[in-house]
Amino acid sequence: MRRHARWVLLVAGAVALPFRLGAQAPAQTRVLRDAAELEAQGDFDGAERVLRGLLKSDPSSSGGLFALERVLRAKGALATILPAVDTFLAHDPSASGVRYMKLRVLLEVDSVAALQQAAEQWFHAEPGSDVPFREVSRVFEKAFGAHRALDVLRRGRSATGHSDALALEMADLLAATGDAEGAVKEWTRAVGDDGAGAGIVASRVGSLPRDRQEVGRRLVSALSSAREGGRRKAAAAIAVDLGLEAEALKSCRELVNGMDAESRDAFLTDMAGRARKRGLTELSAWAYGELGRDAATPGERRQIDQRLVEASLAQGDTASALEAQRRVVALFTPGSVDRRKATALAVRLEIPGADRTTLRTLLDGFRSDFPDAPETDGLAASAAARLIARGDSAGAVGVMEGIDGPRTTLERGYLLVGAGDVPTGRAALLMAVNGLDPAEATGVIQYAGLLGRLSEPGTALLAKAGLLAHLGRGAEAAGLLEIGTDSAAASDRPAMLAEAARMADAAGADSVAVRLRDRLLSEHPDAPEVPEASLALARSRARTPAGHDEAVRILTDLLTEHPNAAVAPDARRELERLQRRSGP
Repeated sequence: MRRHARWVLLVAGAVALPFRLGAQAPAQTRVLRDAAELEAQGDFDGAERVLRGLLKSDPSSSGGLFALERVLRAKGALATILPAVDTFLAHDPSASGVRYMKLRVLLEVDSVAALQQAAEQWFHAEPGSDVPFREVSRVFEKAFGAHRALDVLRRGRSATGHSDALALEMADLLAATGDAEGAVKEWTRAVGDDGAGAGIVASRVGSLPRDRQEVGRRLVSALSSAREGGRRKAAAAIAVDLGLEAEALKSCRELVNGMDAESRDAFLTDMAGRARKRGLTELSAWAYGELGRDAATPGERRQIDQRLVEASLAQGDTASALEAQRRVVALFTPGSVDRRKATALAVRLEIPGADRTTLRTLLDGFRSDFPDAPETDGLAASAAARLIARGDSAGAVGVMEGIDGPRTTLERGYLLVGAGDVPTGRAALLMAVNGLDPAEATGVIQYAGLLGRLSEPGTALLAKAGLLAHLGRGAEAAGLLEIGTDSAAASDRPAMLAEAARMADAAGADSVAVRLRDRLLSEHPDAPEVPEASLALARSRARTPAGHDEAVRILTDLLTEHPNAAVAPDARRELERLQRRSGP
């Protein structure tokens, strides 16, 4: 009861605040507080007596009237407020909030005839205003359905004399009744000649329960063909907000042709930013490209090209990204740190499509311009990995010649392991670890350690799979190891299954990883790899509601059978998280 009391007092205070700050007399404020105290104590009869006394002395007290509504609602005697409402309206016929209260009350007490009469009274009290028609339509929709509510809105439009009045409300109701064509027509009106309503209209269309894309296309088409520039701009903005990239791109291309330089720049900047947020990469790249051509200064051009590089890469257009990045490079001072970083990115973008000779030329040129640059190691390693993937091991060795760093050492290690020189390659892998980030280093250490533990046949198979996984073919590598377990030594099988699952994880082959770990737990329950595999399997299961109980079981078994395992603390936290999620 105390908690309820505090809540009621808080609400009452919030209602009374405008009156304390305005013209409300101190005596009335005290009365409202007294009523709120009684209400908080559950004395609704006492609160009603106090509030009716206030309204008798001041029938135009809106604070008293709204407080009385709350008290009578709690008593289940809401209908008895109507005489006080009528008395208030006799003093202030233009009080929209009180008129809407009357409609709500009549709706709740199911007084249909009185509801229609009250609506007519409000229409006559505020001739020419759209407010009563908007509010009445909401109540009529609940009382009589959407079609009656639409009749009210159409009447309101006629009363106001504005052809676009209440368009947003009409569109919502038409959409709810399945009249998409009518809704589009009204949403087009709601956008306005200046396009100011584009945001709210896009939000309404985007929240449709079905057919939002098709309705959005119709709306964009209608706006694009309008005479007013504001509506045509709104078409582009709405298309972007709804993710309709083809329509947005078409609208933007048509619009920029007729714009002056200043308007064009502002429009393209807006569209480029909107497109980036929505992930519309083609539109974003196009807009930044147009802005780049219009750039007034080298600095402005550089900033736009840097954005264009990001947008083009997101779109998968490496050629455009490389072209823009080369322009960025040219705008930096030769020998500067900024030019070095920009050049490194340009080389990195060029590596995927370059042949062996071009790669050597690119790397030699970079090393000549920027001796001892920290990026050299990573660039040479990327070039080597590309050549290894093409089967050109000799070319890979050549591009790394004379370069010694963690990335190139790692590539040499995988190259040696894949070629069968496991001891030397394993040593190189371990040597590279100190220069790698922790997450990558952990995987390399696990792999190198396993190369030193398996039998000779198992090691040979793992060496081939490791190189495949390193080259981005993790699912293929996992399959190779899984097949190999059937003929591998019994002591090798658990470790091979565990490593295959890790390779599948890295490749995003979740279902393969789950299958491999299921095999590991069922076929080798006592293997030392079981705790780590159990935790990973439980996390995979827990990603779907259907797998929740299975995840809890796996974690419970793990903590029961392996309480001192290295992963036990993580398993406990995971189990607690799942149990909280499925709490009472």
